[in-house]
Amino acid sequence: MRVAVLGAGFMGGTHAHAWHALPEVELTAIYAKSAARAAPLAESLRTGWTDNLGSILSDAAIDVVDVCLPSPLHREAAAAALVAGKHVLLEKPIALTELDARAIMAMAAASDRTFMVAHVLRFWPEYVELRRRVTAGELGLPRSALATRRQAFPAWSDLFTRADLTGGAVVDMMIHDFDALNWVLGAPTAVTARGRRNARSGGFDQVQVLIDYHAGASAIVDGGMEMPDTYPFGSRFEVLGDVGAAEYHFQAGGRSFEEGADLNRLTVYPADGEATVIPVEQYDPFAAEIAYFADCIRNRVSPDRVTAADALLALQVALAARSSLEANGATIALPEPVDQGEPK
Repeated sequence: MRVAVLGAGFMGGTHAHAWHALPEVELTAIYAKSAARAAPLAESLRTGWTDNLGSILSDAAIDVVDVCLPSPLHREAAAAALVAGKHVLLEKPIALTELDARAIMAMAAASDRTFMVAHVLRFWPEYVELRRRVTAGELGLPRSALATRRQAFPAWSDLFTRADLTGGAVVDMMIHDFDALNWVLGAPTAVTARGRRNARSGGFDQVQVLIDYHAGASAIVDGGMEMPDTYPFGSRFEVLGDVGAAEYHFQAGGRSFEEGADLNRLTVYPADGEATVIPVEQYDPFAAEIAYFADCIRNRVSPDRVTAADALLALQVALAARSSLEANGATIALPEPVDQGEPK
C-alpha cells in the first residue's frame, strides 16, 4: 500500500509517522507548499516531499491520500483525490460548512474507494473502554454527560489566529467532544451555547454548550483555548447513568497533549461498592486509527467505527453551537441525522 500525506504540520506529521510505522505500507510522498516543515519531516521518514499536488494525484502507484490540510481545503483536496481513484483519509472536521461536507460525502458515496474522516477519540483507549461499558449497560440508562477540553492558545501553528480558516475552537477543537458524545449518547436534537469571541482569532474560542439528545439525555461541553500559557492541556469525559457513573480524566504535562508526564485515569463509580480505577491497555490512538483505515482498504469494507454520517453530525453540532453563540444563546434545533441507527 503506497500512501501520500497532504500537509506537514502537526497532524500531517502525526499521520505520516503512523503510516511509516505500518507493515506493508510505503510512505511515498509528503505534499506541502513549502519545504520548511515538509523537508525535515520527509527526511526523518526517508521519503520525499513535493509542492506539486498534481504529481501525487497523477501517480497511479499511489493508493491512498491522507488529507491533513487546513479545513477550507478539505472539499477540494478530497474531491481531487477521489476523482484520481485514491482511497481518502480526511482529518477532522470533515469541512467547515455543511454544504462542503455533503459534497464530499456525495463524491465518496459515488466512488468505489474507501473514505473515512479521522475522528481519533473513537480510537482512544479510554474513550473506547468507557463507551463499551455504557453500551454494555454497566451504568444503566445514560442520563447526562460532561465533557471539557481546555488549553492555552496554540503555539504550534499560525492558523489558529484565523478563525475563518479553523472555525475557531468551537469547531476545530470541541468537535472532538461533540463526536464522542454522539458516539456514546446517540443522536442530538438541539444545541444552546454561551461564549465570547477571542480578539486574537476572531472566533469563539472559550465556550459552554448544552446539548439535548433523542433518548432524553443531555450533555454540557466546556472548552476552548484561552487558558493561561501556564495551563496544561486537559480534558474530561463523564457519563452519568441511572445505576452508575464513569469519568475519564486526562491532563498533559505541558501546553500540548503529548508533552511531559501526564495524568490518564478512567474511573467507574457503581451505585453500590467502591469506585474503581480501570486499567486500560495503552496504545497510540492515531496509529490505531490509521491501521484500522488500512485494514478497511485491504478487506474492501466501509469503515463503520466512524462513518461519513457521523462526521457530518459532529459538524452539525459544532455549527449549531456557533449559530447559537452568534444569536446570543438561542437554542438551535438540529435536523434528523443522515443515519438514525445506533451509534457505531
